[in-house]
Order: sequence, then C-alpha cells, then structure tokens
Amino acid sequence: MRILVADDHAIVRSGLCRIIADAFPNAAVGEVSSCEALRDRVRESKWSVLILDIALGERNSLDLVPELREIRPNLPIVVLSMYGERQFVIRALRAGVSGYVTKDRAPEELLDAIRAVLQGKRYLGGAVASQIAEYVALGGSGAEAPHELLSAREYEVFLLLADARSVSEAADQLGLSVKTISTYRTRILEKMGLSSNGQLIRYALQHGLVK
Repeated sequence: MRILVADDHAIVRSGLCRIIADAFPNAAVGEVSSCEALRDRVRESKWSVLILDIALGERNSLDLVPELREIRPNLPIVVLSMYGERQFVIRALRAGVSGYVTKDRAPEELLDAIRAVLQGKRYLGGAVASQIAEYVALGGSGAEAPHELLSAREYEVFLLLADARSVSEAADQLGLSVKTISTYRTRILEKMGLSSNGQLIRYALQHGLVK
C-alpha cells in the first residue's frame, strides 16, 4: 500500500506521516507540499490513497482534483482540511473526492477515512456529515444561493472579508499577495451582485455564515 500526503506545512506533513505509518506499518508514505509537485507525483506513480489539504500553497487544491481524477481515475482522495463549512464539503464531493475530514477531529477519524476509501466507500467525518445532512434536510438540491456559486478559493476569501478582515489581513492568512486578494474580492462581489464589503458582511450575517 502506498499513501501520499499533500500539505504545505512541514510539521503537519511530518505528523500525518507518522500517524499513518504507525497505523499502517506496511505502507509506503510519500509527501508533497505544492500542487505542482502533487500533479507530478500522481502522474509518475500509482498511489493507494491521497490525503489532500485544501489550502496547498497559493492554489486551492480542489481546483486540481478533476485533473488528478483524469490522471488516476481510481485514486481515492481524502480531503483533510481546517474548513468544515458545508460549501467546502459540497465542492470537494462534486470535484470527486472520496472522503472529507476536518483537522480538528481525532487522528482515528482520518484513519477510519483511509480504511473506508480503501474499501471503495465514501467517508464524511462526524461534524461534516451533520452539515451535509442539514443541507439535504433544508432542500439543498434546489437553486444555489449566491455564495454557493463561488469557487473554493473565492469562498475562503469571502469568509475572511465577511469576518471584517482587511485585504492585507486576508492576504497574510492565506499566504497570497494583496493584489491577488483584491482580484478575488472584485470577482466575489461581481458573482454575488454586491458592491461593497459592508454588503458582503451583511449578507454573511443574514445567512449565518459568520458570527
């Protein structure tokens, strides 16, 4: 068995590799820190499972999932992310991932996810599953709200701006340039039919997206 860990934080990668190696002593565990390296490793070798962080360098790794699925159609992908919001989970599932676990859960949940996808099953962590259940219960298959039309990276920026973060603060947190964040902000406002950060914040409060 061969398991690939994709995360742009060295300490996180090291910890994940150790946890996985302890649970699967016969597994070969590889690691990458960027979307470019991830694409190359997936193209070069066959992996049993990919553990994928959404925020991978300057790119949102969900944008890369369709390409990875083309390269390795049978590769199970488990997203391990700090984001548990419904919009991220839904986008990940639509992109073709097999599992989704948030980083605030116990390591055993990630190991359960790996075991599940190796058996050809889907796996959603406890907190994530409740989000999806609520979405379905509220008629999630109907018309999407404006914020659900945003890409995964746009939604990351949207949440930061909706939390009254400045463009520079959002840039620092995501590791992107101020110019890039400003471009995302313009695109977000256009897609949502809004004209200012104030309207964006009100929208987020009305929809319960921030507290």
